[in-house]
Amino acid sequence: MKIIVPNLYTKHALSFSNELYACEEDDTYYFDASSVSNYEPFAMLFTAAVIRQFCEKRVLMPWDIQLRYVDNKDYAYACHMGYFKAAGFEEGKKPGEAWGSNTYIPITKLNLNDLHKESAKYGGFYDDGEVIELKSAELARVLAQDNKEMRKLLQFLIREAIRNVPEHAGTNDIWICGQYWHNRNLAEIAILDEGIGVYESLNKNAIHKDYITNNDDALRWAIKPGVSCAFDPATGPKKKGDWANSGYGLHMISEICKSTKGGWCTFASNDNCLRIYSNTTTAESITFRGTALGIRIGTDDIKNAQAIIDAARLKGEETAKNIKYAFKSASRPSRGLIWE
Repeated sequence: MKIIVPNLYTKHALSFSNELYACEEDDTYYFDASSVSNYEPFAMLFTAAVIRQFCEKRVLMPWDIQLRYVDNKDYAYACHMGYFKAAGFEEGKKPGEAWGSNTYIPITKLNLNDLHKESAKYGGFYDDGEVIELKSAELARVLAQDNKEMRKLLQFLIREAIRNVPEHAGTNDIWICGQYWHNRNLAEIAILDEGIGVYESLNKNAIHKDYITNNDDALRWAIKPGVSCAFDPATGPKKKGDWANSGYGLHMISEICKSTKGGWCTFASNDNCLRIYSNTTTAESITFRGTALGIRIGTDDIKNAQAIIDAARLKGEETAKNIKYAFKSASRPSRGLIWE
């Protein structure tokens, strides 16, 4: 069976997940990427995961899937970024094999336990949050263009996205990819995990079960400030200390993205996706297992990262006053960087 891989914009990637799921059973699948001329971070991470999951569900062996392509600059870029091997094909570099540059972070699979081992080699024994902060700083420097304020904001966004994974997804494996476009003054970071998903995570806390009754509800509540599976109305956050969760991370990310010129946030988990823009939020049905986050920011007006973070936090804390089962104040990490 021949399957056409679309141009990898976010919209096309989301539709592709449904088209792939609807494919009839066959012995061999030919994925035709010969017309693909655009590869963006979220679309690459998401479609690679969707193809992997498609092959796992149908118990396909490597020889049961083949790739058709045109050997041009677009194909070479995707190979270098690790896209095809991330999806399960033989072509190109492995995820994490390529070096990043000052414009991109190749597709990379991180593991929290490995990050702890890496820090221990240099005499560091850190909390999960501290290890994630250090890695986020490293990743942000790749795309920051020697712009200190842009680096701070990217570090904050990456850290808040990554630290959601071990706390809520039930997995320590995290996929990441990033790109900065000079000619468009835009940066995009994508974070993906194949864990339990937002709905199951929030419903671990019994207080949320009465009003979060389906997956779409879960996504809409997850981006509200202070809503977290860690909320306990009697004792406060279940985890204490600087890195205690307060449920502001996704809210902060979405608010910051939509406050920048050309920015948006794409938030997908299991069968649903929200696309969050400056003046609207749209919903789509998808076919996927896990949680994926696309973070795009306009870089034109990043003059004071902390002011941008503060504006999102203050808006969130004001909104949280009227949410019954929500933390009313953001945690210390959600108020800004702890380490710079």
